[in-house]
Amino acid sequence: MRSPEISSALSKMQRLRRSDRSAGSFGSASAGSISIHQSPANEKTRLLVHGNLQTSSPQLVSKESMFAPGTEPPPLVQWLPPALICALSYALYNIFIKKGSASIHPILGGVILQIVAAILGIGLCSFLAFGPAKEPMFWDFRGLYFAILAGLSVGAAEILSFLVNGMGVPAVQSIPVIIGGSVMFGCVIGTIFLGEELSLSGWLGVALIAAGIGLVGMEGHGE
Repeated sequence: MRSPEISSALSKMQRLRRSDRSAGSFGSASAGSISIHQSPANEKTRLLVHGNLQTSSPQLVSKESMFAPGTEPPPLVQWLPPALICALSYALYNIFIKKGSASIHPILGGVILQIVAAILGIGLCSFLAFGPAKEPMFWDFRGLYFAILAGLSVGAAEILSFLVNGMGVPAVQSIPVIIGGSVMFGCVIGTIFLGEELSLSGWLGVALIAAGIGLVGMEGHGE
């Protein structure tokens, strides 16, 4: 004979199994105005909040998407081409700022730059979200928070870049100092605040960057 405690436990387990089966492969769980819909076929989980479709977690975006965040570094051939295009874009960005800095107020120049970047970004987001790819625009409040901080940082960088170049500093000096300095500060800040590590050869590279910034900065000053 089963004791009442064992019978109660078995009954609870059976109810749980029945509820799991009734949920099916396309389960739905709701809490207030939030509903989660899962589709194991395309490995996407979407969160519906007040009628706006967004993914509940970047890790649940389709792995086939090139925008899906990864936890492990991809092969060199996969990330190097976009990284080099990014570097070229930064170089052109600084050259164009240098060309226009003497003819526009640095704050106005920075604002126009950001407006153009926003228009480009909105167009790209719209194409990805509503075009053939139907790319989900995943986000959470942590991502928004750091995106805002990054926007403030890049806005300050753009205005200061217009200011420095407007002083008449040659592009061959200002660009290496600004870009090289960002690499140097990025390595130090990443180590202190993100807990990332650099090998001895990596720190040697940072030291060489710092030395190069000093040499380029002193160019033309007879020092």
